[in-house]
Amino acid sequence: MLRRVALVAAALLAAGHPLTAQNSQFGINTIGSPGRPESVRARSTGGAFAAFDAMSAVADVALTDVKRLTASAVGWSAIRDISPTGGKTQTLKESRFPLFTLAGPIGPYMVLGGGFGSYLDHSYDLITRDSTLIRGDMVKYVDENIGDGGVTDVRFALAAKVGPRLAIGLGVHGLTGSDRLTAIRVFDSLSAYAPVRDTNVVKHTGFGMTASVRLEPFYGVSLVGFVRSDGKLDVKVNENPRGTTDLPLTVGAAVRLILKPGLRVAGSVTRSTWSVVGVDSYNTMDWAVGTELGGAGFAVRLGARGGQFPFATGGSAPSEIAVSAGLGRTFASGHGVLDFGVERLQRSGTGLDEGVWTLMTGFTVRQ
Repeated sequence: MLRRVALVAAALLAAGHPLTAQNSQFGINTIGSPGRPESVRARSTGGAFAAFDAMSAVADVALTDVKRLTASAVGWSAIRDISPTGGKTQTLKESRFPLFTLAGPIGPYMVLGGGFGSYLDHSYDLITRDSTLIRGDMVKYVDENIGDGGVTDVRFALAAKVGPRLAIGLGVHGLTGSDRLTAIRVFDSLSAYAPVRDTNVVKHTGFGMTASVRLEPFYGVSLVGFVRSDGKLDVKVNENPRGTTDLPLTVGAAVRLILKPGLRVAGSVTRSTWSVVGVDSYNTMDWAVGTELGGAGFAVRLGARGGQFPFATGGSAPSEIAVSAGLGRTFASGHGVLDFGVERLQRSGTGLDEGVWTLMTGFTVRQ
């Protein structure tokens, strides 16, 4: 079984590179769209269970629930409707493998975990039409601007139980990735003017740390607090240093209640200081509530979340709200888990609305 888990992990890592896609339009002129480091199980509950889910990368303390070597991966596909004010609605599609987690116990009270996730997505393809004055004549042209890439979060974490009701978790995060930015201009008069193409590679590196604590004061009640500090993101353009970008501090808290066997509810709040990134960046406050019904073999999940998207032009952060649902099924005597989820997101900002349907699949293998 150890060999099987290792082979699955290797295959998922090989498949884990972002595909060419269209991210949120609000994130195109910024450092990218923030990822959600949540398993399908957690995201199907609106993210409310993410701080208690060992296969999510929100609170490292959740790793204490891992009793045997476990590997998990997430894949999703999205259909995005873009509705500019006074413009025509367009439909865009994207598919990604945004999260992989591997964890296992290294003692009776300690668990080591790690993996990778999408920290920032920055993929887009924009086409605009304009004209310019050349040699006294107005010449029409088409510009295509393509971005392909983002920033990946590589995590190493350790969690331990320090008492019957108390556990802690610590993690370190390496941020790495690149954007390939391509600009193409094609003139209407191809016989007179040749097309122009320019490509730049923007590389990113950074470092972050996380800490979390879980307290279980009574049976069926769990409280989690977590914090993440990501410092700065170093930027190079074609291997030439171009400065740094400040990254946010994130703090959050969550509560989970076991109301009766087979019925669990949770809620969370999170605040991130994205305004440190720069112009047209805003701090965000997010909330989530969700429920999970069922036992170890089969579970039904429902959830909702709301808050803000951190980037936009127009003087305020876009608002967003989402509802989600999902199913989980355990098989092979508990060695395998399949999770399915669907989310409907509505995001609104100055001059633009986005509606997104996301279909999610998660696969977990246990020793």
